[in-house]
Amino acid sequence: MGVTAQDAIEALRELERRLPDVFTLEPGATDAELTEAEPRLPDDIRVLLRAVSAVRIAGDDHLHLDPRLSRVERRWMWGPGEEARVLLSLATGDHFFVDVHPGTGAWGAVFSQSADFFHTYAYCARSLPEFLVDYAREALALADRVRTDPDAYDEDEEEFHIQFPCESVWSGGAEVSGTPVAGLRGTGDPDLAAVTAGLPDEASLVDLRTVEPPLLMELRPTGGKHGEFMRFGPDRQFAVAVPEGAPPPYPAR
Repeated sequence: MGVTAQDAIEALRELERRLPDVFTLEPGATDAELTEAEPRLPDDIRVLLRAVSAVRIAGDDHLHLDPRLSRVERRWMWGPGEEARVLLSLATGDHFFVDVHPGTGAWGAVFSQSADFFHTYAYCARSLPEFLVDYAREALALADRVRTDPDAYDEDEEEFHIQFPCESVWSGGAEVSGTPVAGLRGTGDPDLAAVTAGLPDEASLVDLRTVEPPLLMELRPTGGKHGEFMRFGPDRQFAVAVPEGAPPPYPAR
């Protein structure tokens, strides 16, 4: 069984309890507020957002969960677009967002995009609850290490990472390159075949079913073209860079 909304709630409450000077949980929204903001909100996400609407970070920044605050109505930066809820935008130019299926309304994987890497996207977690549990555990673990041996750490740098442990996805770790769609024609996988049928040959694809987060995805369309980051498939299990300006139609998302 995957990480649940209740797991995320408990992890965030532990984060607030142990590091109250850094993290404060904002009260959750009511069912009426959530339904008005997002009528198709999945039950598990509704459970989470009834308990916590945001995490206030050191009094200034917020990790937003409430779709009234995290919704983006336009193509934004190089990735999220309107089919995402932006959780956190940092002055570093890094942004973290959860994918939303335009057909079902399901909230899926969490990704990050950076102003420093136009063709690279971080696959952070399979779900929002998983992302939040990882966030809380990493912040607590780093705080414990700093407390045990403060002389081993630069104060300003480690304070930043305690507040924003999700940034670690951009430093080191696993990397994967997208596969040109031209080389994926004729597959016996029906989901993959349905996606590639609507994509141009120059598009680049990562099959998220075959990789484990967190990792960095290099998604550069062939021919040196700029790309737009999209997610496809019945469970949004394919990350794709479509050449900018490529004519639709694209596969059902």
